[in-house]
Amino acid sequence: MAPWTLRTVLVCAVLAAAVGTVRCSTGCSCTQEKVAFTLTRSTDEGRITGYNDDLIVTYDHVITDVGGSFSGLKNPSVFTCKVPGVYMFSFTALAQKHHSAYIKLLKNGQFQTALWAGRVQGNHGSGSSTAVLHLRRGDRVWLAIGSPGYYALHSNENRFATFTGVLLYPD
Repeated sequence: MAPWTLRTVLVCAVLAAAVGTVRCSTGCSCTQEKVAFTLTRSTDEGRITGYNDDLIVTYDHVITDVGGSFSGLKNPSVFTCKVPGVYMFSFTALAQKHHSAYIKLLKNGQFQTALWAGRVQGNHGSGSSTAVLHLRRGDRVWLAIGSPGYYALHSNENRFATFTGVLLYPD
């Protein structure tokens, strides 16, 4: 690679990191895509009698939505990838007093990882989990309560149930 080409690429990368998108004098287009979100839930969910299929967890509050993944949605639940790359997802849950919580992270309907929060002698138990996933444009990621006829999720105005995603490295 010619020194002037390498220098141009480096200048584009530094400028893109500082201001987002840059059109370089050589015609290259450098972008620094940003995606980050945190969703929370302020009510209980789950424990549906006779219901054994997964129950998608919905959220009622968006704390952060860099990149507009959840713009205009009243009860967001599913993250749809617009910017391909490597993402980190983190989630937390609190068990109800009388029912444990089993929360699964799914990518395009395929199990990735889970958390289990057990109830402890009539008290709430909590759990958390994190996963790093490589996503392509259009991939979907969400949380679900496994076997909601048996497991449940507790939350209240303290927003114990959270779902966070961050783009680490765009493709």
